[in-house]
Amino acid sequence: MSKANARGFTLVELMVAQALGLVMMTVLVASLSSLYQSVQVSADAAENSEVAYFLMDALEHWLSESRSPMLKTDSLSFPIWAEGDVESMVIDDPCGTPIQSPFDFTRAGVAIIRAGKVSCLPSSAVNESSRVLLIERRVPCHRNCREAGFYVALSDCSSGDAVPEWRSGDEAGGNEAGSGETLGGEATGKKESWAVGPDDAKVDDGDDKICDVEPELFQLHRVLIYVRNYYRRRGDGVPALMISRLATEPEPRWLRSDMLAGRVFEWDLQERMGTHRSRAVVVGFSVKGRHRSTSIRRTIPVASRSEDFRPPERLSVDLAWP
Repeated sequence: MSKANARGFTLVELMVAQALGLVMMTVLVASLSSLYQSVQVSADAAENSEVAYFLMDALEHWLSESRSPMLKTDSLSFPIWAEGDVESMVIDDPCGTPIQSPFDFTRAGVAIIRAGKVSCLPSSAVNESSRVLLIERRVPCHRNCREAGFYVALSDCSSGDAVPEWRSGDEAGGNEAGSGETLGGEATGKKESWAVGPDDAKVDDGDDKICDVEPELFQLHRVLIYVRNYYRRRGDGVPALMISRLATEPEPRWLRSDMLAGRVFEWDLQERMGTHRSRAVVVGFSVKGRHRSTSIRRTIPVASRSEDFRPPERLSVDLAWP
C-alpha cells in the first residue's frame, strides 16, 4: 500500500460520528428515564393502594368487633352525629373508661366525636374540627381471659343492661365467672355480680323456670382513631392517621399514640342509617404518595345481627391486636 492511499478519518467525519453517538445516548437515557419514572409511579400507586386497603380492612375489623353480641336489633333513636354538627349523647366522656362512660351494650360501641371535644388528645396535634372515631372492641374470651382489664358478662337467658367492670389479672384468670370476691383489687366480702340481670344469671321467666347458665365474658378494648396534623415533625403539613389505646387500669389513662399510616388526607367519618334503622359508619380517606394518590370510601355496618352470634363453645379467643 502506498503512502498516498493511507489516510485516517477527517475531522468532519469524527464530529459527525460523535454527534450521532450523542443522539443515540440521549434517546437511550430518555427511554430509561421514562421507564424508571413509570416503574416509580406504578410502585407508588401499588404502595398507596396497599396502605389504603390495609387501613380500611383494619377499621372494618375493629368496627365489626364493636357490634352488640346481644340478640337485638341495633337501632338508633338519634344519629351518632346529627346534622349541623350537633353531637348526640351516645357517650358522656370519650376519654373515660367503660365503667365511667359505658356504651349501651345493646348497640355497637362506636361514637364519632369532634376532635375539639376529646380532652385526652393533644390540642396542638389535631384539627379541632376533624372527627375522631371511638371504638369499643368487645372480644369474647369465655374462660380464657387472664389479664387485667375491663370486662362485661352476658347471659343468653337474662335481660337488662350489661354492666362493665374492671378486674385485676388474678381475678380475670383465677376465678370463674360469678365467683370473684374482689373488684378493682379490693376485697368486697361478697359475691361479685357478673350477670346482666338482677339475680346473677338466675332469672324467673314467668313459667317457673330458672335460668342457671354461666354468663359469657367479653373483654372491652377502647381505642381512639384520629388524624394528626403532622407526619414526621411538627409543621410539616403532612397528616398521619393515629391510634391511641386505653390502658387496662381502673383509672382512665390513654397510652401514647401509634401511627397507623402517614400521608392520610381527606379523613371523613359519617354515620348512616339503613333499613330498619340499622347503623353503618361511612369511612373515607386518601393516601397520597410522591406521584399518585389512592382514595377509598367504604360503608361499614355496625348493627348486630343474629347470625353474628355464636354459642359460647364456638367463640374464638382474640385478645391481641391485629
